[in-house]
Amino acid sequence: MNIRTLEDLMNRLLLIAMVAFLLISACSVNTGMPQPTKEVENYTGLVTKVAVLPLKTMDARSRNIRKILTVRDLDYIFSAYPQYELMDMDYVADEFAVFGVPDVDDMDLEELAEVAEATAANVLILGNISSLRSDLYAVSLRFYSDRTNELKQVTFNVPNVKEERWKQMNESLMKQLDQFISNEVEKIYNVAVNYYAGENYTEAENQLKTTIGLDPENVEAFYYLGATYYKTERYDLAEESFNKVLELNPTHYQTLVMMNEMYETTGESLKRIAVMEKIASMNDDADLWLVIGNLYAEAGEMTKAETALQSALALDEDNAQIKTRLAFLLFDQERYADAIPYLESAYDSFPENDLISRRLAVSYQRSGRMSEAIARYESLIRANPNNVQAYLNVVSLYRNQAGETTDQVMKSELNTKALDTMNQLIRIQPDNAMAYLNLASIYLAQNNHSEAEANANETIQRDPSLYQPYVILATVSQSKGTTEYNRFVDLEKRAADAVGRQATTLSRQRDAAKVAANGHFRRAIDYLNTARTLTGEPESLRDIQNRLTSLSNLVSQTSGY
Repeated sequence: MNIRTLEDLMNRLLLIAMVAFLLISACSVNTGMPQPTKEVENYTGLVTKVAVLPLKTMDARSRNIRKILTVRDLDYIFSAYPQYELMDMDYVADEFAVFGVPDVDDMDLEELAEVAEATAANVLILGNISSLRSDLYAVSLRFYSDRTNELKQVTFNVPNVKEERWKQMNESLMKQLDQFISNEVEKIYNVAVNYYAGENYTEAENQLKTTIGLDPENVEAFYYLGATYYKTERYDLAEESFNKVLELNPTHYQTLVMMNEMYETTGESLKRIAVMEKIASMNDDADLWLVIGNLYAEAGEMTKAETALQSALALDEDNAQIKTRLAFLLFDQERYADAIPYLESAYDSFPENDLISRRLAVSYQRSGRMSEAIARYESLIRANPNNVQAYLNVVSLYRNQAGETTDQVMKSELNTKALDTMNQLIRIQPDNAMAYLNLASIYLAQNNHSEAEANANETIQRDPSLYQPYVILATVSQSKGTTEYNRFVDLEKRAADAVGRQATTLSRQRDAAKVAANGHFRRAIDYLNTARTLTGEPESLRDIQNRLTSLSNLVSQTSGY
């Protein structure tokens, strides 16, 4: 081989290398498959299958860009979106060819639905490409949803330069597809809610599951799915869905309310209380904290009950009901010294409540503070002679001490103090019903029935809503009836042994005593029935009912022969 021949050969090889380099460079512009620039996030939701039907070209220059889009660009773009699965375009083209559609732009909804079913696609993308100039192309597409039969028109331009083209496809094609799916999700969700409202729970469940599949963080869909499970008594699944809501939104109020209702239905008290605590904390709800305290107390969780009641009191420090409940809780645990401040406050709010009065007295006594308490109230009266509550409180303590002592002299002194104090209060405040009620109670304890009856009636005149004066009047009437009944029994014995005129006289007296006893017993029943309508206190109602039962027997015994 001569030198010229060798030189020609080298030139040819160099030319081939240059051509190859140019071809590779060209491919790098439009056909090189790039690597993803960022890591694709994990996606656990429902993947939407997207089928791109063969794109129609409107002119010859558009064919090359169509090839680039379908061979490489679409795969690359969709690879960054794990919520979508771009179906194999050759497979889609083969399935589409079976339908023999001459022009994709002319396809109607029925035809689109058939193609979607044949390809098992959730979304179809179809349309055309036309050249605007040698380096710019217009892409006109339609999105079709097999789930909702929705159509959406999308138009955007793509240039020759691949980086700009990919950017445009991300900003136009994929953003529009995301929006299309988002609208689809909203529509499916609304359909589901309508099914739920119509109590079609089977369809509601199906649509809600689809919604959640497409939008795994859709809080409202999880809520309604949980509600659907609850309505169909699948409580474990309901709890799972509700917990998912709270994972996404810990303060979702509707979920907490329904969980509270569900746990009440299932009898899961501790779970219910935990939910109620969240609601109470969110709403600063003192009344709900009170309920929580009661539930904890019922469950024997006294420390938690006290904490809940303290939370209630922190929100509503003047709430007498909360203070009373806390006082009783502490009293029941024999924490008398701790209970006293709350019992005092409760007594100030409900001075007519015998249970509070008795527990306050017991707390003073058990904590060794009875004399201290009396001295405190006497001092308050001296400092302020118009302090009505101080009069009532100290009289309550006098009466409790009088009831407990076995020393008759001391009992008499304490009752005298109580009477003097109430008469002093009446001089200051003549229309104070509680003053007359205390007088009636003291006289009743002394068996001074006429004064007890008179002051009970004075109490009713000033405050007819109090039940205690009716109980006092019933007690007086029952006592009178008992006296007449005992007289009747005695006269009946004497009449049985008598003869003649004496027997007749004793018989008439016996009958009159029996009638009188019956009248007193019936009057006592009337008073107690009135008292029963004026109180809601369980302990008082039980006492009234027991007395009514006894009186009914006495009425029966004194009715006829």
